[in-house]
Amino acid sequence: MTVEQAISDVASLPLEDQLRVVQAIWDRMPQDAGTSLTDPQRTELDRRLASYHANSDSALTESQLRKQIRDARS
Repeated sequence: MTVEQAISDVASLPLEDQLRVVQAIWDRMPQDAGTSLTDPQRTELDRRLASYHANSDSALTESQLRKQIRDARS
């Protein structure tokens, strides 16, 4: 079975079963899977953190961000 076939098979399941498959896959992944950063990613994160520290008042709370997203969709 190819990955594409597996994805197609899972996509044909009801949503609740699809979520169970995703959760089962997630639970089987190693704790450190996908946690290493490339140098450009690390540089960008460092830049963003420095920008935040320099002007933390400009940061949005989660609720403010969610409101902006909701408003943009309307």
